[in-house]
Amino acid sequence: MRDLLPEQAARQIALTRTLLRSFERFGYEPVSVPPFEYAAVLEHDMGPLDPGQVLRFVEPETGEIVALRPDMTPQVARLVATRLAGAPPPVRLCYEGAVVRRRLERARRERQIHQTGFELVGLGGASGDLEVLTVAASAVRATGLTGFTLDLGHAGVAGSLVLGAAPEARVRVIEALATKDAEETRRRAESAGIRGRELGALVALPGLYGGADVWSRAETVLAGTAAEAPARELRTLYDAACAAGLAPSLVVDLGETWSFAYYTGMLFQILAEGPGEPVGSGGRYDSLFDRFGGARPAAGFAIDLGNLGWAIERAGTSARPSVRVLVTLRDGGDAAREPVLGELRRLGVACAAGPGASVAEYARAWRYSHSVELAPGGAALVDVALGSARRVDAVSPRDLAGAIVAFIGPQNLNSEGA
Repeated sequence: MRDLLPEQAARQIALTRTLLRSFERFGYEPVSVPPFEYAAVLEHDMGPLDPGQVLRFVEPETGEIVALRPDMTPQVARLVATRLAGAPPPVRLCYEGAVVRRRLERARRERQIHQTGFELVGLGGASGDLEVLTVAASAVRATGLTGFTLDLGHAGVAGSLVLGAAPEARVRVIEALATKDAEETRRRAESAGIRGRELGALVALPGLYGGADVWSRAETVLAGTAAEAPARELRTLYDAACAAGLAPSLVVDLGETWSFAYYTGMLFQILAEGPGEPVGSGGRYDSLFDRFGGARPAAGFAIDLGNLGWAIERAGTSARPSVRVLVTLRDGGDAAREPVLGELRRLGVACAAGPGASVAEYARAWRYSHSVELAPGGAALVDVALGSARRVDAVSPRDLAGAIVAFIGPQNLNSEGA
């Protein structure tokens, strides 16, 4: 776990607000789920995720095994299947919060990952898939990140090629495929009893990555195997995403695998320079609701706020810092300042009373964008970053507040730092 200092926390909150507003524009309503969950709800169908990476403990009053959630999708599925069981489909929900995973990377030890995401339940097929891609790409664009790649895959391509193997052997083959190691994939597939065209297709999957040129190669490699149908489904989605211009770069990876085994259809990631990990990931998980007694088509997407913030900073597209005004006094008592502060807040300006000395240093240290020094008959307005200043002669607090807003620029009042 780690603390977020004011500047980091402000960026994360601003990103969260921007993303949730973007989701809500597509009809997604916010929900909140608890940080703890019964282990059985969280760990079923997680596939290669080692149970040892999930932080579990015994609930003292009941003796039940509970866990800090490593993923919010099963919790939202539980909520939809129980609390919203009678709601007409499709159900569109969004959320924000932290998940906790025991990460094994040497460079990244933080277990708490802050996420924002959404789930679409009750709308399957190509229309549901395209909606999820559209909402995800639009949300990322809303944060100011324009240089990103949409990476598409399908769980059914590799999944259909290993169906003939025992469950334990399937996991081992998929693990090798995830590392893009064709020879290790061949060795494990042969040990699992996979032969013929299925074996050849599995070994070829790591190379089936790229743009539109992939499809002609895939047709040859996958012909006569069970992977033909999911590959055709993925091509339809790829063509629709290209036609809609969803991303500046769109690639397909027919050898894509996933960390959670509950995915059943399309998979996708949003990639960008900087973090070395996906900014966000998601896909279709139609079988997840089976455990709750009723099958429903479902798909969703989650954004790692830390990785997104890193990518935005790397791209140099961070928004201008939020407007925050420091109000100080040259002469007179606090009574002269409080009405001005009140008027500024009424106009939607974040502001606070400043110290009597070292105003510039204080403003820079606490990231105030502007400072205002009140004096009898007017005020001195300063843009902290630019160093520009203006004298305003005004008497009433309302007039002073209006002059301050005009100096800042009304168009800047709603900018949120990302």
